[in-house]
Amino acid sequence: MPTERYDLGPMAASWVRSLRARNASDNTVRIYSNAANQFRKFLLEDYEPADKDARPAPEELEDIHREHVEAYVTATMQRTSPSNAHNHYRSLKTMFNWLVDEEELERHPMRTMKPPTLPEVEVPVIGDDDLAKLFRTVRGKGYAERRDAALLLLFLDTGVRLAECTDRKVGDLDLDLKVLRVLGKKSKWRSVPFGNTTAQALDRYLRAAAKHKGKPLEEDMWLWWGADRRHIYHRFTVWGVGKMLKNRCAEAGIAPLHPHQFRHTFAHKWKLAGGSDDDLMRITGWSSREMINRYGASAGSERARIAHARLSPVDGLK
Repeated sequence: MPTERYDLGPMAASWVRSLRARNASDNTVRIYSNAANQFRKFLLEDYEPADKDARPAPEELEDIHREHVEAYVTATMQRTSPSNAHNHYRSLKTMFNWLVDEEELERHPMRTMKPPTLPEVEVPVIGDDDLAKLFRTVRGKGYAERRDAALLLLFLDTGVRLAECTDRKVGDLDLDLKVLRVLGKKSKWRSVPFGNTTAQALDRYLRAAAKHKGKPLEEDMWLWWGADRRHIYHRFTVWGVGKMLKNRCAEAGIAPLHPHQFRHTFAHKWKLAGGSDDDLMRITGWSSREMINRYGASAGSERARIAHARLSPVDGLK
């Protein structure tokens, strides 16, 4: 007689509630919740033992084994990408850590499991010509142009992550100090500096936003708002930013860009200008120098050519 498979849903919901209680960022909650829900669905509907010696689908929480997680990570990697599978691996490991801490589980099913290997992928930085074309699309004085110009300049000038930028309140922005307070990974706050040009664009946007909404902005309001006047109380989310960037790229006649490319471009331009690694880590919120190497790989050959032109041993001979 077939047995009933374990439904991870209630435990996953409790875990998500604990994340919110710990003031995890909205993006962290979205990522973790998605991984838990996808794993739940996999166990309920998709998991099948690979052979007669493999473990059956779990009937209880304590039945969840490394084999089940490995099968899910493999399926996710085949269905999407190694990087997405890696993100789901990290999310599930965090969830099982919580289940052990809460004494719902005695042993961590992923305790001896290794994350999937990530191939070295060089994310292309955005060229100056494409940047110029992109920014020409936001030269107007309308609300949407003011908002999009401020967003794009902030991405380029700070390397801030998409959710770090969009999930902000008006009070997080200080135009006098020229910093944006953001909530990064592991629920760590940091102040991200920006330059005069970006400060001017943000000031113009705030004035345009107050007119758009028909009232002064208050510190506890969301910072970014939609452009459609029929929905002036709808905040501008990560999905809206992605759609905006896609549309602006099409208008500019350039290949589609992803918001994260601005982060790589910022790191590239920072290193190209001779900025220090320590300052780069503080601005971007990296806790490991490994991230400098990972992001620094983008356009690294270009920086090497420029450095060689300046430091060539042969050219320096008398």
